[in-house]
Amino acid sequence: MLNDFLNSIKGELTNQIAGKTDLNPENAKNASGVVAETFKNGLAEKAKQGKFDDILSLFGEGKTSTGFAGNLINNTVGNLAAKVGLPKEVAAKVAGFAVPFIISKLGSFASEKGKNNKEGVQDLFGDLIKGSVKDKLLGGLGKKFGF
Repeated sequence: MLNDFLNSIKGELTNQIAGKTDLNPENAKNASGVVAETFKNGLAEKAKQGKFDDILSLFGEGKTSTGFAGNLINNTVGNLAAKVGLPKEVAAKVAGFAVPFIISKLGSFASEKGKNNKEGVQDLFGDLIKGSVKDKLLGGLGKKFGF
């Protein structure tokens, strides 16, 4: 469900990045992919750890000033610099508006789906949790049988 959500906003995110920076269309598209990937990985890590309250903090008041939101922004800056080759200042500018944009859209998406509570968040991100358990199980079997 998270992948569907991110795919549904990627075009708008790319337009936001292109409109608020001097990035060419190719770099704006690459940047939006990195921003979305970093956001997804951050949420997946929290979901795998069972820290759904941290994810829920993105839906409340002050949602973009939480510690978790700050971590998402910082990780995005690093990834934009490393993967897209953006200077740190440009990466910080992009992350500074792109991550809050995704957070806002995610809050609306969760509310529309009736998933803006702990059980709803667990449901939204259940595929991320199930995937990690499946990967661990298959990875362990693969090692046992020499794959």
